[in-house]
Amino acid sequence: MNRPYCLATVTCDNFATGTEILLYSFLKYNAWFNGDIVIFIDKLSSSNQTKLSAHYPVKFIKRTNQVEQAITRLRAHLPQLRSDLHLRLLSIETLRLAQYQKVVFLDSDGMCCKDMHDVFLNTTEFVAARDGFAYEHQANKLLEKSDYPLLQIPNSYGQSNFTNTFNSGFMAINNTYLNKIHYEGVVKLIDDIALWRDFGLKGFTDQMLLNIYFKDKVTLVDGRYNFMPFIEQYIHTLDKVTVLDAKFIHFAGLIKPWFNYNEQEILELAPHYLKYIQLWRDIWKECTLADDPQFAARSITQQYHWTEQHGASKPVSIHKLSV
Repeated sequence: MNRPYCLATVTCDNFATGTEILLYSFLKYNAWFNGDIVIFIDKLSSSNQTKLSAHYPVKFIKRTNQVEQAITRLRAHLPQLRSDLHLRLLSIETLRLAQYQKVVFLDSDGMCCKDMHDVFLNTTEFVAARDGFAYEHQANKLLEKSDYPLLQIPNSYGQSNFTNTFNSGFMAINNTYLNKIHYEGVVKLIDDIALWRDFGLKGFTDQMLLNIYFKDKVTLVDGRYNFMPFIEQYIHTLDKVTVLDAKFIHFAGLIKPWFNYNEQEILELAPHYLKYIQLWRDIWKECTLADDPQFAARSITQQYHWTEQHGASKPVSIHKLSV
């Protein structure tokens, strides 16, 4: 039976825990979903494949030789490109999924927080949310009316007059673009040496290629659909969206919630990340430990003792909230 909808993502052994929480959280908030789940891989251990398949009958698909050969040619010219380039380009394989009416791609370093049925039902050909560049261009319109200087924004992905760009961590694509023509069109850009030399060395990969190929063809939605802690103030201020509105929280950037960090270092480097890491870990505990009676007993006991000992205690340092 052909299923009209597909959830797609990418993973590797280093991201497998993140991918598991993506799947668990998506299925938790989207119990209606009966489509396919596709995970694009380069290499993935059998144990991690088993772990991911335990949540849903996942289809694992490897990248094509076409992309692998293009990356090999590119590295011959630019050996200094990031070592995980082959993994970073896996998302463009989504365009090969021509058998579906709609494919929703979610990056594996994210978690779902709400129902996403509206995304699958949306008939718009390509939907995504703004990236940091697009938010900064939007921010400058606000700053023009203030006493603050304008943000200095480089040419997005090395292109001039390129302001409505998107982050590739969330993409909803219907079958207009899910075909060999568009897939090969994006793959051809891998051979554009000048493009990679001018901007690809900054670390942008699939997102750069997809933005250039699909320029002016993408409908941008607000940050509810791709809420990135990395740029939370842009999203709060410009979209009037908070984490309470988010349907998908995406840990774009270097801080990933499945790694342990020194809390003091995070407080100094990125204090706003702590609440998002905690949200992700709440779902991780639910996914991995909820059926463990000892874990449940310990959690209940901890809650009881805190309630009895500290629940009625009023903080001494109390002040009115001010702007």
